[in-house]
Amino acid sequence: MRKKVLFIAAAALMLCLPGATAQKRVRQFGAFDHVSLGLSAGTPGIGFEVATPLSDYLALRAGYQFMPELSYKTDVDYKNHGNTEQTEVEGKLKMGTLNMLLDIYPAPSSTFHFTTGFYYGTSDEIVTAENTKPVLGVDGGLEIGDYIVGFDSEGYAKASIDVARFRPYVGLGFGRAVPRKRFAFNFDMGVQFWGTPKVYENQTGTKQQLTKENTGTDAGEVLKYISKVTVYPVINFRLTGRIF
Repeated sequence: MRKKVLFIAAAALMLCLPGATAQKRVRQFGAFDHVSLGLSAGTPGIGFEVATPLSDYLALRAGYQFMPELSYKTDVDYKNHGNTEQTEVEGKLKMGTLNMLLDIYPAPSSTFHFTTGFYYGTSDEIVTAENTKPVLGVDGGLEIGDYIVGFDSEGYAKASIDVARFRPYVGLGFGRAVPRKRFAFNFDMGVQFWGTPKVYENQTGTKQQLTKENTGTDAGEVLKYISKVTVYPVINFRLTGRIF
């Protein structure tokens, strides 16, 4: 009888040990006790992130991403004393953002996560346009899209599309910000809320928002269209390595 009791106790202990070991293996993250470094690429550009766990359910990420400057040149019309002439204009797309993000995991063993936080733009301008050579002695403005952008005293017509620099973010993804193994591959998708884009002209350092009243009859429709794009889609791929 005594041998049977000892046998049952030993069997029960053996059954419990794998579960206890597994639980220990899953629950290994405490607040700030690990750090990882990740390289990212996606719609916000390329960059890096540093991450640390707050618990088995939370991880904090901070980083920087930038989009290499993209430029495009084309000839654009302008009015000069009733005549239509052309000059070369260069448009540039540029974007750089800092981020602070919190990943929320439904379970200690989960790689699926929800994310909330914010991106912060290094500039409020995301698109700029300017003629490459000065145009002097004209009475009209540069026709960029349906906007009429006036020339400044130096002969340049400068326009930009501006958004809010502080951009709240929500999203979801797969992968641990701090991998339990040495390396991991992560995927995230979500949206930045960057507010209503506005179109400005820059007259010798002074920015003025363009509206229907000072851009012609069609400009209001263009502004109405651009103003609807109040979010920026985010898709990111990250290769993450745990430093310690």
